[in-house]
Amino acid sequence: MYNSKTKKLVLTAVLAAVGYVLTPIFRIPGWAAPMQHLINVTGVVMLGPVYGFACSLLLTVMKLVLMGEDLFSIPGGLIGAFLAGVMFKHFGKTWAAAVGEIFGTGILGAMCSYPLSAFYYGNPGVSLFTYIPAFLISTCFGTCCAIILLKFMAKAGILQKLQQEAA
Repeated sequence: MYNSKTKKLVLTAVLAAVGYVLTPIFRIPGWAAPMQHLINVTGVVMLGPVYGFACSLLLTVMKLVLMGEDLFSIPGGLIGAFLAGVMFKHFGKTWAAAVGEIFGTGILGAMCSYPLSAFYYGNPGVSLFTYIPAFLISTCFGTCCAIILLKFMAKAGILQKLQQEAA
């Protein structure tokens, strides 16, 4: 009845909505939102790189507009999702998406947050490496949760079914 593009769009929206609902529940205020990273890795593995990134973008925009989150959501959410998609496309494995998410968010996203903090928010005491520990903790926790979720989904046969339907 529905084509695969429609299914991918619906799954993208549903996954972003789940991330939006879970973000304030599983959060350490001020510096850690691990559900973004769970959604990034899960979205890339379930839907593929393009729709996984679109899911991350949708979740980031909803958090910025509806939750009033600060601009750190942009490098913290999107760079990792992009790299997770690139790595998953290249290797086709969950671990590759996880590595891309952790490096993209934990290192690159944290370093890209420096100009936001120093110049936009006017925090002169920050350095290029200030946000790496907090971003790494958040992304490692969310990514580990995604790996566990994806393993359970694969064991139950749900992941393969969703991947086939969305292909």
